[in-house]
Parts: sequence; structure tokens; C-alpha cells
Amino acid sequence: MIKKTIISLIAIALFMGLLPAQILAQEPAQCEEEYTVQAGDWLSKIAEKYYGDIFAYSQIVEANNAQSDDAYPDIANPDLIEPGLVLCIPPGDVMAQLLQMAQSAPEGLAPQDLANATYPSPYSPAGSVTLENGRFSEPVAPGSATEITVKVTGNLAYGELNGTPGAAIVLVSDPGGSGTFYDLHVMVNQNGQPASAASTTLGDRVQINSITVENNQIAVDMVQAGPDDPLCCPSQHVIKTFELQGEQLVEISSQIVEDNTSSPQLVGPVWLWQQTLMNNDDKFTPDNPGNYTAQFKEDGTVAIQADCNRVNASYTLDGSKLTIMPGPSTMAACPEGSLGDQFVKNLSEANSFLFDGGDLVINLMFDSGGMRFSPQSSDLAGTSWIVTGHNNGRGGVVSSIIGTEITADFGADGVISGSAGCNTYSGEYQAEGDAITISLLPVSIMTACESPEGIMEQEQEYLAALGTAATYQISGNSLELRTAEGSLAVTFEPAQ
Repeated sequence: MIKKTIISLIAIALFMGLLPAQILAQEPAQCEEEYTVQAGDWLSKIAEKYYGDIFAYSQIVEANNAQSDDAYPDIANPDLIEPGLVLCIPPGDVMAQLLQMAQSAPEGLAPQDLANATYPSPYSPAGSVTLENGRFSEPVAPGSATEITVKVTGNLAYGELNGTPGAAIVLVSDPGGSGTFYDLHVMVNQNGQPASAASTTLGDRVQINSITVENNQIAVDMVQAGPDDPLCCPSQHVIKTFELQGEQLVEISSQIVEDNTSSPQLVGPVWLWQQTLMNNDDKFTPDNPGNYTAQFKEDGTVAIQADCNRVNASYTLDGSKLTIMPGPSTMAACPEGSLGDQFVKNLSEANSFLFDGGDLVINLMFDSGGMRFSPQSSDLAGTSWIVTGHNNGRGGVVSSIIGTEITADFGADGVISGSAGCNTYSGEYQAEGDAITISLLPVSIMTACESPEGIMEQEQEYLAALGTAATYQISGNSLELRTAEGSLAVTFEPAQ
């Protein structure tokens, strides 16, 4: 009744000339289909189901709030949706992507034809599904609120297969359980309409990069789960090649691509916090992401840098579900405006994770928001640093003497150079993975600095410590060099 009352008030205001006439031109968003909220649902989960993007939940909110009748609910708080609510789901942009290929389509196989064709489906009890505008849905059982959904993806290619013009298209199916299955279909023209020639399954929760049709073969560039990957997080980049043999699509090769284009991994990289966006539009953005980092380790711990404090935490994984439990922390007083406490609080509210391109997105509990991280580069080449501490050779790491500055520049050409506090130095370095070797050249002209006291001893200690470096790690705004035994050799901060 609230919406009807608002409509009546708007009508009266227009009649009296109190509101501009362009309000009349506003139209509610189109609903491609309806979705009934289930127990355990949250808006970003529904957005991921329909659009593949957890942050697209705002499209659902806007579509429902724009409706001018009581058929769909007003969503005042995106964090709170109740089971049983029927939501308006607006169309995504997949069809727009497919329609861009209309000019290259053979007769009877235009994108619009394919979006309304019949396809074989092992997920439907009928054995086949007929799409309407790129989608199909039906209850998994009579009277069930859970649905089987099948929809087109943006992966479409045209070409000749065995001398016949054809279309290769990927459909994605959600049978109502935990899996999301991708299938490759070959469609041909039959009496002016698309008809299925063959199909095959590509896998559960894979990522399709592209498909091409060339030389009577279909090549699918994709990322699948490797031997040690959970289904949620595929990392093995492969190119699968298929041939149409009679009424079957036969995989004739599967080539693993050894490159860096596969999905990022949660464990290992140092993740730099870029932003937290809450569903109530609160936004937290650090001035310096290097002061806010998280590194997930194989032993189930997380090393957290929360501005001026370090936090030891643990984590658990269950598929894409993620729980982070902060533990002991240093208690330094960070500068005014620090987001350290907010950062740790958000991490403690983690519920699940996914990757958006190369970024890590941590979805918070109760669909309250999301944290975005970018991976930190571990490349030393082209970086410059200032020493904050060095091993004095007597079992301790000491800070630089007040009034002195020790620097290190790691050149792209493999040359290390800088100031040792009094004299300049240079040499060569090699870095591979987290391993490093540093070979310094003798200082050709040695100046004896008299002050501050101890500067020459500090210089010799620093140069000796550099030569013991065996591993390195860049974490946020710090660089650590360690010996082969794991002892700290030198610590740095970025040069401004």
C-alpha cells in the first residue's frame, strides 16, 4: 500500500503543477524473471548467480524499488531480505554482448535465434530446454522453490565444421545444488532454425576465456581446477580442442598453458587493501594501501599489517567460504585517522572470497559489504629503499644511527647501488622467486667520515649484512632480507 499511496501523491502533485513533468517519463526497470528468496540467501549471492558479479546487487535493489506496484518489495536495507520475498531480476548485458556478433552469423544462427533455441540438457528431467531471451528455468521438483536455470554466456563463435556453417556456444547451468556447469554446444541451421548437432560438458565452475572455430575444430581457452584446487578456485589454464565427429563432440587435445594468466591464489601473495564498500554506502579507503596488508599462509595463519600494528591471525577455508580469526596484536598508537581497527574488524567479518580479475574480493557476513585487495608485486627491479635496520653481526638487528641514511637501489639491469651512510657502494644482485644473492664490489675510494659517532662501523656492518642475504620479501611498505638460516639481515622502507 505504501507504493500506491506514493503514486497517488505524485499524481496529485502533478495535477497541481508541483512536480516537473519529466517524472512521468520514468519507467520501472524491466524484469527478466522473478526469484523467490531462500533461507541463507543474500543479495550479493543472488547477484553472483545471475550476473557473475557480487557487486551487481545494486541492480536488483534499483529494479525492485523502481516498480510502481506492490508486486515486488521495496528494499530499504540491502542487508535484510527475508525468505519468501519475490524479487524482480533485471536483465544483464550478456545478450547485448552476443548481439554484437549478429553481422557474422550464418543464416538461421543469429544470436537472437540461438537465445531462443532448444538445447539438450542433462540437468532437466525432460532432457532438453528451450531458452527464452537466453534463459530457461523450472522447479527442480513440482512445488519446489528451488529452480534449475540454464542461460547463454557471452562465449560464441562461428565457423565451418565438416563443411557446414555452424555456431559454437557455451551455456551455463545451475541444477539447484552447489555446482555450476558449463557446456559447449554446436548448433547448425535446420530449415531456417538452429538445431543441436552435438554437445559436451566443459566442467563444474570453470572459467571460459574464449572460444574459436577454425580448421574444422573448436578451441576453448579456459581455466579449470588443477589436481590440488578446490572446485571454487580453478587455477589450471588449458586450451581444449574439439572436433565434430558424427553426432558427438570429441575432445582431441587438452594443452596446459604455462603462463601467468590463470586465476590468482589466495595463499601466498601479499594482498594490499584497496577499499571496503559497505551496503549502506559507507566506504573506507586507506591513504596508503601498503600499510594495510594480509598474507594467507599454508599453515593456516594470516600475517596482517594494520597500519602501525601487526596482527597474528588464523583462517579456515571451506570451498569459497572464508573465516578469519584475529589473534595477538602489537598495541602501538597509530596516527590520527588510522583505519587499522576498521581493517581488522572487516577481516574478522569475512564470509567468503572470490577473484575479480587479479583482485581479491572478501565478502562480509550478512551481505554487509565487501573488501577489495590487489596483489603486491614481488619484483625488486626498479625499486628504491631506505634502511630501517641491519644485523650488526653480533646477533641483533639495530636501527640506523640518527642523522644517517643508508639506501639501496635495485636496478632493472641487475645492479644494486646506494649510500652506505658515508660512502657509496655498488654490486650485482640476482632475484628469483624469493631467493636473492648479492655480490658487492670493493669501494674504490673510501672516505673516512668522522661523525656522527659510529658511522663507519655501521657502514661495514651494513655491507657485511647485505652479503649474507639469501631470501627476500616485500610486504606492504617494507622489504626484508634474510639469511639462509632465516635470520633478519636488513630491513627497509620505500624511498620517497
